[in-house]
Formats: sequence, structure tokens, C-alpha cells
Amino acid sequence: MILDYLDPSTPDDFNCHVCVIGAGPAGIAIASAFAHSRFTVCVLESGGLESEQDSQALNDGESVGPALLDPALCRLRALGGSCRLWGGGCVPLTRLDLEARPWVPSSGWPLDFDELVAWCRRARDACGIDARHDIGDGSFANARFLHALPLRGEHAIDRVCIESPVLFQTHYRTLFQESGNITLLLHANLMELAAARDAGRVQAARIGALDGRRGAVHARHYVLAAGGIENARLLLASDGVHPGGLGNRHDQVGRHFMDHPRCVAGQVVGGDLAALLRPYDRDGQRESRPLYRELGLADSAQRRLGLLNARARPIPVTDAAPAGLQALRELRASFRPPALEAANKVDAEVQQALASGIAGASMPAPAPRRSNGRRARLALRVGMNASDVAGAFARRLRKRPVDRYSRVDLMAYFEQAPNPDSRITLGEARDALGMRRVRVDWRLTALDHASYRTSAALLGEEAARCCGGRFEASPWVRDPSVEPAVVGTAHHIGTTRMASRPEDGVVDPHCRVHGMENLHVAGSSVFPTSGWAFPTFTIVALAMRLADRLRTGLEIVGL
Repeated sequence: MILDYLDPSTPDDFNCHVCVIGAGPAGIAIASAFAHSRFTVCVLESGGLESEQDSQALNDGESVGPALLDPALCRLRALGGSCRLWGGGCVPLTRLDLEARPWVPSSGWPLDFDELVAWCRRARDACGIDARHDIGDGSFANARFLHALPLRGEHAIDRVCIESPVLFQTHYRTLFQESGNITLLLHANLMELAAARDAGRVQAARIGALDGRRGAVHARHYVLAAGGIENARLLLASDGVHPGGLGNRHDQVGRHFMDHPRCVAGQVVGGDLAALLRPYDRDGQRESRPLYRELGLADSAQRRLGLLNARARPIPVTDAAPAGLQALRELRASFRPPALEAANKVDAEVQQALASGIAGASMPAPAPRRSNGRRARLALRVGMNASDVAGAFARRLRKRPVDRYSRVDLMAYFEQAPNPDSRITLGEARDALGMRRVRVDWRLTALDHASYRTSAALLGEEAARCCGGRFEASPWVRDPSVEPAVVGTAHHIGTTRMASRPEDGVVDPHCRVHGMENLHVAGSSVFPTSGWAFPTFTIVALAMRLADRLRTGLEIVGL
């Protein structure tokens, strides 16, 4: 069922077997694993079914590090979480991503790659991915494409990704509505995890709404699934027993905060630019969608050169379209219904903030106003420039690009090395609930910068070689004294990292907080390292693994 904590008829307090904090992909995956069981689950969501300004304002905080990252503009509080703006990209991590790499400090997962693959197969089903595509080493298997670059495998390879059709906020909404044992409680904010005197277990989740209402959820198990920033914030804020917050006896909560930094590596000019773009054209490869590829750094190159993982995406920069072709496009667009926009103003603001981080990117201009007179003028322009249209059709028949490319920009995305000084802490300012706001101190290291330069040059030169063009590197790639102007990708990783010892992390290999009997963490905050992969697929895999362990434990004790 779905209840709203702002509704006076909703109870103040709840009792359940499992309390999940956060209704993003991790929280939803855990709840769905308990569907149609005898165990009750209460999922707390800070926002509503759609994004709202009042709830979104709770994300406000400070960015105090040398690399700016505004915590208010890279998260969403509503059913589905930040996956409301997810592009659907899914890809497994590589075996190397999970290994302890001598050149990457604090690397290595306390989890076997083959065990993770088994749960990735479960995540594949949850994300609506065809079972024919098995889980490979950093790619989906059994994929066929018509076009491929002649890449040298010791430098770069293609990683096969899949676009999930699942929108978590809509796909699983029916589950919450119809389930008798799962309750989704909207506008219910976790304010504190109240622990026993010895901090060995959670006794209650103190919750509150923006209208001043307060209550509690009593459960056998509690799972924090509120995202890489908020998971740390909520543990730090739960300081009623331990002054540093729960799970923080060794000062590990909030540390090793990572994202996937991105920036333009340079541009490819000359050569056959269409040949470079064709293998990575997600929209043009109708025969293989939802499969697509990303240009990735080869494992052997990472080992040989001591690099962090990386990928690159070729982005075409076209010449201005001929007058007749441009008029035809505008004429066609005038008959189409308005394009779907983000669900509401809050989603749109976050979406715009994320997009504007890409160098040279801008939001599309508003569509021109439609009128019969304007259409007549456009039709006249098409007729007067019929040769432009005829030439475009001729190029399409020859399977050549309709537009002419002036260059190809190479957008690079990088793994960030774990760094204990890159961290989430609490500031002194307080939000509307009276809770301390978050402080984000995002920091990159010399290893990051050196690795990014080498990777960008390697991927750029390889892309140019494959199409017979020339790679013109961005200034930061050529000059070590220039720091790359990276921006985040809203992939918040680390802060409650998984480790075998409590001195090295916050949760154990089973995602249970060290030293606590019934507190667990789900989401990318438990990743010890990030690789370059979109995190959602691995988030769902680990969430389902945790849910299975919780359910098995409840069945054993006979609750």
C-alpha cells in the first residue's frame, strides 16, 4: 500500500520486519524481493510520488572542496530517487575493477567477482534486460553489431551496454499499490536511527514530516538506501549514543567519496568521422537497440600504464544544415506533438544542472511557435532549396550521414581513486526538519589527474587512428600544469565502503554495518572502488543480494 505521512489519517508509528530508508533503485529492489511473502516491509520516502520544492530543499548543503559539487543539484527526493533522470544505462563491472590493484590505493573488493555476476543475473531481470545477454567481464555477452572500429585490444576495447526499459518510479508503483505486506510511506524523513546503549543494534527509526509530525518505525532490520551522500549524512546524524554517529568508531563514515569525473578530452578532426561515430550511435543502430557500446580503456593498458579505468564517447559537431534541409526539419517538427519534458520543474532543474556540466553543452532552445502561416513559409523555403533536400536523401540512400561533421568531440568519463580526504561531513546550518545540512568535500588526487591525461590521450589517439583523422587534445591533456575542468556525473560512490575490517570501511562484505546486529546499507555508497561503469546495475545486484540474506535470516529464526 502507499500512505502519505502528511495525511492526518496515517498512523504516527509503524511496526514491520524490515524498514528500508529510501525508495530509489536500491530500496525498491529490496522491497520487491519481499513481495508476496509473510514478512512486512516499510519503505520510507522523503518526497512524494513526484518531485516537490519543499522536499527537494532538504538536499541543500555546502560544497567546500576544490572540485565543486552542489548537493542540491545532483539528487532527487521522490519515488524513484535520482533514477527519475536515469538514462537506463546498464553494464557490469570488470573483474579488474574488483581486484586489489597495486597502483590504486585502498582498491579491492571483499567480494568475489563470480558471486557478483550471479546477482547481476538477478539484476538483469529486475531491470527488464533480455536473458539472452549474459553477464560478461565488463560487458554484456551475445551482442552483435554491424559496425566496429579496428581497435587495438591492448589499448582500447568496446564495452557492450544495455539500455534498461524500466523506470523504477512507474514500473514498481503498482507493486506498492497492490502489495499487502509492503508499505510505501511518502513524505517520511528519517531523522535518526535510535540505537541501543551499546550501539550494537538499532531500536527505532525516528521519522518526521515537514509539517512537524513525528513518529517511529520499529523493525527487526533497517536498511539505509538513500544514496551515496545521504547514507553518510544519516549515519553521522544518528549520534545519540556515539558522538561520531553510527558505524563510525574508526572515523570511516563519509570518507572515500567518489563520482565519475567527466570532461572533454579533445577533438578528432579529418578522416572519416562518420566511421568513427557509427559504432557509438545509440539512436541510429535500430537493429541492435537497446544494445550500445562505449569506447573503454583496455584492462591491459590499465595494468601496463598504472591507470584508473576510463571510457570515452564521441560526440558529433555538425556544420550548419543547408537552408532547404533545415526548413524541412522545422516543417516536420511543427506537426509533431510537444516533446516530453521532465516530470516537473524540480526534475527539470536537476536535469539541466547535470547537462550544463558538459563543456559546450546547452539546453535546447524553445520550439518556435506554430502557425499555419509559418508552415507555409517553411514549405516555400523547402521548395526554393529542393536541391538541398535531394542531396540529403541521396546521402541517406547511400547510407552516408545526412549532416556533415566538422569535428568529433571526445567526452571522457573517468574512475576516481579512493581518497579518504574526499568526504561527506555535517555542517552547522540546519534544514527545515532541524537536521544538520551536508558538507561535500570532493577531492581528486595527483593519481587521478595523471591517469586522466594518459587515458584521454590514449583513447583520443586510438579513435583518430581508427578513422584516419587527427586527435587535437584539450590543453589539460597536453600540459600537466593545467588541471582538467572536470564536473560530476551524479554517481555518488563510497562514503560507507565495504571492507572486511571495520578499520577500513563501514559495512562488512554482506553490507551490514560493522559492529551492529541489524543495520545494513544498500547502494553505491558501499562500493570500495567505482570503475567507470554506470552504478545502477551493480546497485540493484547488491541490493537483491542483501534482500536475499535478510529474508533467509528471517525465515531461519521463524519470524
